[in-house]
Amino acid sequence: MTCRAQFQLRCRLLSGMAVASMVFAAGCEGSLGEPIDRTGGNPAGPGATGTGTTTGRPTTTTGATSTGTTTGAGGGTTTTGAGGGTTTGAGGAGGAGAGGTGGAGGAGGTGPTTCTGADSPITKRLIRLTFNQIVNSIGALLGPTLATAVAKDNSIPDATERSFPPLANPREGSAITDATWSKGDAMATQVGQYVLDNFATVTACATVTDACAQQFIAAFAERAYRRPLVAAETTSLTQTYTELKAAGATIQEGVQFSVSSIIEAPQFLYRSEFGTDWKAAGVLTPYETASLLSYFIADGPPDAPLLDAAKQGKLTAAADIDAQVTRLLGTAPVKQNLQQAMFAYFGATGVLSVTMPDEQLFTQGVAASMYQETTLFINNTLWGPKVTDLLTSRRTWINTNLAFIYNVPAPPGATIDNFVALDLPDNRAGILTSPGYLVARSRPDFPSIIARGLLINASVLCGINPAFNPDLQAEIDKLKGTQNGWTERQKSEYRMTNQPCQSCHQGFDPYGLTVGNFDNLARFQTMDAQGRPIDATTTLPANAGGTVIKNAPDMATQISSNGAFTACVAKNLLVYGLAEASGLSTDSCATRTVTNAFKASTDQSFAALVRAVAASIPLGTRSPGKAM
Repeated sequence: MTCRAQFQLRCRLLSGMAVASMVFAAGCEGSLGEPIDRTGGNPAGPGATGTGTTTGRPTTTTGATSTGTTTGAGGGTTTTGAGGGTTTGAGGAGGAGAGGTGGAGGAGGTGPTTCTGADSPITKRLIRLTFNQIVNSIGALLGPTLATAVAKDNSIPDATERSFPPLANPREGSAITDATWSKGDAMATQVGQYVLDNFATVTACATVTDACAQQFIAAFAERAYRRPLVAAETTSLTQTYTELKAAGATIQEGVQFSVSSIIEAPQFLYRSEFGTDWKAAGVLTPYETASLLSYFIADGPPDAPLLDAAKQGKLTAAADIDAQVTRLLGTAPVKQNLQQAMFAYFGATGVLSVTMPDEQLFTQGVAASMYQETTLFINNTLWGPKVTDLLTSRRTWINTNLAFIYNVPAPPGATIDNFVALDLPDNRAGILTSPGYLVARSRPDFPSIIARGLLINASVLCGINPAFNPDLQAEIDKLKGTQNGWTERQKSEYRMTNQPCQSCHQGFDPYGLTVGNFDNLARFQTMDAQGRPIDATTTLPANAGGTVIKNAPDMATQISSNGAFTACVAKNLLVYGLAEASGLSTDSCATRTVTNAFKASTDQSFAALVRAVAASIPLGTRSPGKAM
């Protein structure tokens, strides 16, 4: 094929992509080329009621009256938290001329049962696949060897580096843009070249004919698009292949470039959530549901049984969805995906980037061991009888590198490479005291009450951490000069009782204080470096129950029993399933539908929570789309 013919072909494929994009996105506002952040959804806001119906699932959704209020700089913010309780969060920072910062919101305790927003807050839309999902989809089409090569050659990050929600990652975004197009184009070119180089094996064409080639292209496109082709798509594929041949391509080249065009098509790069009528509220089509569920819990395309269920119309009723999700949760790839997702959820990769130049005991080997310990803890704890085991479990897995962290002899059988089970002492429990979790928020020379408090507030309670106000930096630096010799508790108590610090720090410093017994290497200590007693006793913020707790295990028990942690995980799993920013919180009615269903079940495991999200109204139904 001549260079000019390839150039003409490239123009043809790109213009064909543009046409396909317009057709595929017709009638759906913001479907392509525009980031989507549907924070409002159905406009049932404070004091309003929104209604909608679904098929096969609970049929009515009703918005609830919001109790939330906000005030200006220096004022308090009232929010309704995870357990439905009304709490006073942190207000704006005061000071002359200083702009206020948002308060620390978050999960709630006990109290009123009102919630905010609609049960189904997301509009009809198109959702872009993440690069990891694209790689996994390529692997499902053409095998893991190619998928591994595509990920490596195009610098696709490891799945443990994903974010919540996945498209919120700066590397991703809600739409294919100029910045991401070149990477997708390179991936599509690589896939096409692989098909050319392995033509006989991939196509199974015993005789190289146009008929066999076109049959393969059509079957490949149907698998790539994750649904049966419509007539216009079949016509387009035929036209592309025909024009390739007319431009001088061989049969093999016709297949190569056709495959590349399929991998670059919006039908592959996006999944639709239009339902049968984009203008009306309702459930997704069975094939849309199949893709939604699969990319949510498997991070890849639907498998054959899931597509077969879609073909038979058995993905509408909640019971049918639950049966498929239960089946998938029993497979190793799905378990591995969700383990990696929760690893990213807790920010466990951060320990590998921590540097402590003056701490000789903190080597790369110790950091890697902490990383692996957290991996094993999540993998072994996630599938236990209760989702709260992530906070309360008294078991971990260590190697010889970590024995000194726990102040124990290396357990029998432990080596540098072999991790063995260790029963935790009374001063440790779950992820909150895991070295990988704590050290990820340590300073080089001492543990950070603030950084650890912010981490716990966000990842365990879904609190909204306030943005730092740079106008306050000079005042903070001045304060530091007056606090030489203070204990970390004294510094924290000053921040929580004096402006301009109080408004924000009272919302997260208590969480950092509860883990104050753990030094920068996460070793338990009763005295600080100056030989002064460490007191981890504190009163939790109202959004975590407002009770007095004495240490980290006590806090883990408290927020496990009051439902705050479960509500946070439920909200984040729902947001993860929705893939992009949704404006949901633990007190959203959408989140509450999941937590209420979960509470009503006798099964309180993580797997049961995933199933509750998968069969929920907010995940599977959409409010009407908007015309462009």
